[in-house]
Amino acid sequence: MPGPRTPERPRAARTRGTVELRDRALSLGGRSVPLLSGAVHYWRLERSAWRPALEELLRMGFPIVETYAPWGVHETSPGEFDFGKKDARKDLGAFLDLAHEIGLVAFVRPGPHINAELTYFGLPERIVYDSACQARSPKGNPVLLFFPPVMFPVPSYASARFHQELGAWYDAVGEVVGPRLWPAGPVALLQVDNEASYYFRDGAYCQDYHPDAIVEWHSFLAQRYTTVDALNAAHRAQHATFEDCAAPVRFDAKDADGLAVHLDWAAFHERLIVGALHKMRTRLERAGMDGVPMVHNMPLGDGGLPLSLPALEQVADLVGFDYYHGRREHRTIRRRTLYLAGTTRFPYAPELGVGAPPWFTPLAHEDSLYCALVALAYGLRGFNLYMAVDRDRWYGAPIDASGNPRVESAAWKLLLGKLKEIGFHRLERRAEVALVVPREYQRLSRATHLLGPIASSAVEAIGGTPVDACRDDDLGFAGPIQTLWFRMLARFADAFTDAGIPYVYVDGDADAARLAGYRVLVTPSYEFASVGRWQRVCHVAQEGGTLVYGPTMPGLDEHLRRQPFEVPRRGRRVLIDTPEDAARVVAELADALDLARPFRATPDVIETSVHEDARGPRVLFVINPEKRARDAEVVLPAPMAFVDALTGERLEGDRVLTLRVPAQTARMLLIDGATVEPAKAQRAARPRARRVSSGGKGGAS
Repeated sequence: MPGPRTPERPRAARTRGTVELRDRALSLGGRSVPLLSGAVHYWRLERSAWRPALEELLRMGFPIVETYAPWGVHETSPGEFDFGKKDARKDLGAFLDLAHEIGLVAFVRPGPHINAELTYFGLPERIVYDSACQARSPKGNPVLLFFPPVMFPVPSYASARFHQELGAWYDAVGEVVGPRLWPAGPVALLQVDNEASYYFRDGAYCQDYHPDAIVEWHSFLAQRYTTVDALNAAHRAQHATFEDCAAPVRFDAKDADGLAVHLDWAAFHERLIVGALHKMRTRLERAGMDGVPMVHNMPLGDGGLPLSLPALEQVADLVGFDYYHGRREHRTIRRRTLYLAGTTRFPYAPELGVGAPPWFTPLAHEDSLYCALVALAYGLRGFNLYMAVDRDRWYGAPIDASGNPRVESAAWKLLLGKLKEIGFHRLERRAEVALVVPREYQRLSRATHLLGPIASSAVEAIGGTPVDACRDDDLGFAGPIQTLWFRMLARFADAFTDAGIPYVYVDGDADAARLAGYRVLVTPSYEFASVGRWQRVCHVAQEGGTLVYGPTMPGLDEHLRRQPFEVPRRGRRVLIDTPEDAARVVAELADALDLARPFRATPDVIETSVHEDARGPRVLFVINPEKRARDAEVVLPAPMAFVDALTGERLEGDRVLTLRVPAQTARMLLIDGATVEPAKAQRAARPRARRVSSGGKGGAS
C-alpha cells in the first residue's frame, strides 16, 4: 500500500522557493504572515455580502481568509461542475480574486470530505451511494454514519473507485485554484481532506473491510513482517501466505498470545489513513495545486483516534487539532494543546470554534474566547476561527451573513491586535518535562473498547477519556494495560500541574530529536512495549536526562515476541496507584533536579503559563478554571508591571503579584519590557529547557 510521501519530490521543489512555513508563520517571498485566519463560506453567502464580509474580516485583524470548496456543491452532474456560470454564489475564482484585491491571503480546503454540516459532508450523492466507493463492515455491509442532517454510507479510504472519482473533482477545482496560487493569486495554503478519522465511524472493528482495504491489509503485513515465518511467529499462526491472514472482526484475544493480530489491525487503521492522504496530496499536486504548504486537521477525541500525528506529518506540512470546547472542558483543552506543543512542528488549530452547529451542546461567546485563551496559554501558535462569518446551520459567528460585525467581534479584534503587536507566534513556552504517550497502548485501548460504533474517540469527545468503556480484564498481564497507561499519565499530568512545573505530551511515535533537550521523561511501561519508543527514551537517559517509567520493565516487543530491553541509565521505576503516588514522585524530582516553576500561583487551582523571547518573559497567562472567582498570588522573579491584554488594567508586583481572576477566565497579561531584565538574568542561570513549540524552515523543529 502507498506509504508516506516519497523522496523524489523534495520539499523545496513543492514550495517553489516562494511559500514556506518558517518561524511558525507563512513566509511569502520574505513577508511573514502569522497563521491567523477566519472561515468564510462563499457559496453560502449572497454575492453582495462577499466584500463587506471580507473587509470586516481584515478589519478584525485576520490576514488570511479560509474557505472550503465543496465537491457536492459544485458538481451538477458526473464530470460537470458549476463555478459561477449558473449560480453566482459558487464563483470560487471571483471570491478568491476579491480576497486578493482586498489584501487577504487565502487558505482553501477542497476536501473531498469537508463536513461543514453539509448533507453527505459535501460529497456528491452519487458518490456515497456508489457501492464500489462505500466502506464495508465486517459483514460486508455499507458503513452508515448517523449524523445530522441525513445519515449516509461513508466512502472507503481504500476504494480505488473513490480515488478515481476524486481525481476528476481535483482536476476541476484545480483549474480555478491553480492559477490563483501565490504570488499570482492569494492562495498560500491548502488542505488535504478533512478530519480523516473514518467519518467518525472509527471503532476498531467498524470498518474497513472493503476488498481494496483487505488487499492493503495484506500488503501492510508483508511490509511489517517481511516473511510469513515472522508473521506466524507473532500471530501464533500457520499461514502459508500473507493473504491467508484474515482481518479480525472482533476482539477475541484471551491473553498475550492472541493480541498481535489486533494490535496489527489497529496499526493498519493508522497506516491506511496515511496512505490515502498521500494519494490525495499527490493527486492535488498533479491537478496544479502544488507549491504551497498542505494542512490536515484532526477532530475532537484525538486520544482515541486511529491516527498518528508523527505519521501524518510525513504527508502534510502542518497537522493540527480542531477545538470546539466549552469552559467546562478546561482539562481537555490543556491536554490537547500540550500534546500538539510536544509532538508537532507547529501547534495549530485548523478549526478553533466560535459558535457551533445547532446539534452541538450549546456554546457561548465566553466559551469560545476562554478556549482560545487557554489554548494560546499552553502553546497554540496559530488558528483558523471557524466560523468567522455566519451561515446556515451555524450560530455564534462574530460577523453576520451580511458582513456586519456583531458585538462579540470586538473581543476577537482586541485579541488579534495584541497577538500581532507582541508577535505571539514567535514566543516560546519552555518545559523541562515531557510525558511520552505509548502508541502501542493506545492501540490496545482501541482494540478493547466495548461500545462498538460509539468509539473511544466519541466517548472522549463528549467528555470522557479514551480508556473509558475499555474492558478491564488483565489479558494475562499483571493488570489491564489498556486502562492503566492512561491513568498513570493523567496522574502525573495533574501532579506536575499542581506543582507549577511546565510539561508537554510527546507521541511515542515521535523521533529522537523531538525528545532531545527534556530533563525528565515520564512514560508508562508494562510487560510489552515498542522497541523503538524504548530505545528513544533510553537514549535521553544516556544523554543525562532522567527517565521515569513503570511499573514494569518490558520483556515483549509490540508484536508480543520475547525481546531483551535495556535497563535505562538514570531511570526511575515507579508504581503509580494513586494521585498521591504521582505527587510524591513529582515533589522528589522537583527537589532533586531543581525543576523550574516559573510564576507559580496560589491557590493551587490557579494555573499560570509564561511565554518568552530573547529579552525574557513577555506574556503571562493566569487561568482560573473554577466556577467561582479567586484572588490569586503569583510569585515573581523580580519586580514587574503587567497590562491585561483584553481589559487594559495595569498591575504591578514586587515579588508577588496579587490579582482577582473571575470564574472560568484566562487573563492574558503583557509584561512591561522595562521590568524583565532581572527575570531574564535569573532564567539564564538555570539549565535550559526544551523549546516546545519552535519551528524552522518548513515548520521543522
